[in-house]
Amino acid sequence: MCGQSARTESFLGNLAPIVNSIHAERGFPLAFEHRGALSVGEWRRQGRAEIERTLSYAPKDVPLDVRVDEVLQRPGYEIRRISFAGSPHYRVPAFLLVPTTGKGPYPAVVALHDHGGWYFHGKEKLVWIEGEHAALKDYRARYYGARTFADELAKRGFVVIVPDAFYWGERRLQYEQPPAALTERLNGLRPETYDFVKATNRYLDERVHDLNTCLAFAGTSWMGIVNHDDRRSVSVLAAMPEVDPQRLGCIGLSGGGYRATYLTGTEPRMRAAAIVGWMTSLPSTLAITYETHAGLFDAFGLHASLDHPDIASLAAPDTAVLVQNCSRDRLFTRAGMEDSSIKIQKVYQALGHPEKYRFKFYDVPHRFDAEMQDDAFAWLEQWLNRPATGK
Repeated sequence: MCGQSARTESFLGNLAPIVNSIHAERGFPLAFEHRGALSVGEWRRQGRAEIERTLSYAPKDVPLDVRVDEVLQRPGYEIRRISFAGSPHYRVPAFLLVPTTGKGPYPAVVALHDHGGWYFHGKEKLVWIEGEHAALKDYRARYYGARTFADELAKRGFVVIVPDAFYWGERRLQYEQPPAALTERLNGLRPETYDFVKATNRYLDERVHDLNTCLAFAGTSWMGIVNHDDRRSVSVLAAMPEVDPQRLGCIGLSGGGYRATYLTGTEPRMRAAAIVGWMTSLPSTLAITYETHAGLFDAFGLHASLDHPDIASLAAPDTAVLVQNCSRDRLFTRAGMEDSSIKIQKVYQALGHPEKYRFKFYDVPHRFDAEMQDDAFAWLEQWLNRPATGK
């Protein structure tokens, strides 16, 4: 981040007006307010079809082939180390938390880890494992109120799946023959130290532009793979005998909130969602005076048709959505957060279900602290601990 807080010029300088003009020429024609004579069902179908098209990732379907590698017992629940087939090309490692008290079938949640520029760990950010890397403690203290919220959800009676997103954790970029630039950075650093993790994360962050380009050359996108695998995680939950497939939800902070927006908008099986620390109108980010959102995964081309809040609104009114904004979040403008949150609200109001959408600002910087988590858990409990109404 640039420390020149007194600056008022967009970080894109003289290019910002050009980008704004390009956007203004078309706007977001598939947004709810522009649907015209389209039925709600047809508007939703067209919006989801455009997301699928621009994600550019539709691999051949394969069986889930869920494998359990280890089971760890905790008071009231167990943690299963699992993997499942994401596609014919790879497997997805995940934690699966299953209550061992109460009576099933249980409601279930996909817990989506953040981006954070911290690629060394993925699912480990949200689940406590004995003997874990020491660097995780400080990371969670900064962003999660020192909590592992997937464990908290399991204690409350939710089945929770926490997958590694593509490029994080066990799926991060690794080499048999490391490039000299990486070897030099890690020289003399022990893997168990924070400095080793920090150096690795910095190198991986510099490679995301290579990743985006190479995936584009292959005819696909980073976000396409991430969203596909998140939806496969929903399928894992729906197939479990311990889970009620009519009571499925998702939750995530930051990059996890970004993923939750896409999962909510594309996945009709979702019944509740908590989108934390990533809701904004995309054009408003041009007003930001410092570097942010560089190299993010995205459905490139989608935003000729849909703004980011429009993606979440495709779930209305079937999915109950909570948006939690951080009022001191430097990743967004206040206007961008407010306008996008209100835009989704208007869709739920127009469809006759204002009670199924809520947004709230918290006087905190970018994070998902204990207060926010408790509010999000209550929202999921409200909507997933009741019989589903169906489509």
